[in-house]
Amino acid sequence: MYEVATREMPRRSLLCLKRNIDEAGLWALGKEFVALVRDQGLPRIEGREGAVFSIYWGQVSADSDGPVEWCKPVPEAEAAGLAARFPELALRVEPAHREAYVDLGPGGQIAPAQWQLADEALRSWAEAHGLDPAQLSLGPADLGVRVTYLASQPLTETSVPDCDFAVPFA
Repeated sequence: MYEVATREMPRRSLLCLKRNIDEAGLWALGKEFVALVRDQGLPRIEGREGAVFSIYWGQVSADSDGPVEWCKPVPEAEAAGLAARFPELALRVEPAHREAYVDLGPGGQIAPAQWQLADEALRSWAEAHGLDPAQLSLGPADLGVRVTYLASQPLTETSVPDCDFAVPFA
């Protein structure tokens, strides 16, 4: 079972690519997003607050197509100008929130068994802290279950970032 921790996430401006995709297209969407942003000289925000992440707005399987959204935090003062450079990406602002998360370690694709163990750990943690576990599966309005990819080096097609599975909660 994974150890659960919490963190405060600040309000962030995000450049996003959101699509309805099934299991077969999941990794291709991530690679497409990385290809769009990796060599563009985007300003870097340090730490988890600036890490690329994906949001799962619905179940992704052979029979269900999400949607899934890939997001890159950008400095708020530069967000509009950056959005103009990337018309294929949507600009939106995510409100400040709290997240419960489990560290999945280095990896790119997350195995179904890891998802299940992380989900079980988060639900057990929620119950132990007097939260409704159902609240964790949805998160506050306009937030979703996410995987954060913290790269210790610039993103490339072959780099392997550290990953965590996070769930926003009120």
